[in-house]
Amino acid sequence: MVIKILLIISIILQLGAASVAIGMIQKTKYNLSWMLFTVALTGLACLRFGEYVQMTHMEELHLPQEFFVWLGIITSLCFAGGILIVNKIFNYIARTESQRRISERRILNTVLRTEEKERQRFSKDLHDGLGPLLSSAKMSVSALNSADMSEQNKEIIRNVNYVVDEAIRSLREISANLSPHVLNDFGLSRAISNFINKLPRGEMRIVFETNLKNERFDTDIEVILYRVVCELINNSLKHSGAARVDLSLHYQQGQIRIRYKDNGCGFDPDKVGQKGMGISNIFSRISSLKGEVSIDSSPGAGMRAAVDIHI
Repeated sequence: MVIKILLIISIILQLGAASVAIGMIQKTKYNLSWMLFTVALTGLACLRFGEYVQMTHMEELHLPQEFFVWLGIITSLCFAGGILIVNKIFNYIARTESQRRISERRILNTVLRTEEKERQRFSKDLHDGLGPLLSSAKMSVSALNSADMSEQNKEIIRNVNYVVDEAIRSLREISANLSPHVLNDFGLSRAISNFINKLPRGEMRIVFETNLKNERFDTDIEVILYRVVCELINNSLKHSGAARVDLSLHYQQGQIRIRYKDNGCGFDPDKVGQKGMGISNIFSRISSLKGEVSIDSSPGAGMRAAVDIHI
């Protein structure tokens, strides 16, 4: 008796599932896999009904054995066909997602390369255009005969010389930051050391450790890692109030590893997110190299960053 009740419940549930599936055929835009599943669910309901007929010995509704065999075959084929089609759909979605990520990475690489080319062009224009003008101005001021000048005019000349010298120095710094010639000529380690040495003394101590000597990498890798390190250091200078930064750059077994740590005020990553302090730039740049980056921080505990790039 219990088996009969369970069988009736099973028939009702499967008929309900089949009716719901039939009602959703139009919503799925007559998707073939869904139609096959609908037929299979209907077939299962019919099989359960046939089993109920045999169990209750309803002779007037006697069904031949071949009916159950063919119904089972059709149901199995519908399920198998539906699963195969769904599998193809999922494979197509996976391929589309993979192509989307590749396209996004290509677009990002193009944007970064374009940005770097614009930096180089702007740096060259500054150096070749404004640089000679400032040098000419300095030479003209220096050529003035100050012997017959009053002390007031001499002071003005000295101030002009100082301002021109500061302008030339600032121009060189801006040009170097836009397109670091040391990076192009001597590589990543030397460029980072040069950047650190040019920072104002006394504000923050930076301990830089590396095992790189004369190793050179792809230009994109060197430029992006240099920008990332500069971004991290500038963040510590501007936002953290750190007194010390520990920076390591190692290359081993085809992998570049950067580890960065400061003892500043730290921040809440959930509140800052990837939009603040140039963090989004760091993630996007490393993503363009198919690398891995993690940034960990909490208020009062400083900030730690890890970057891994596979060559």
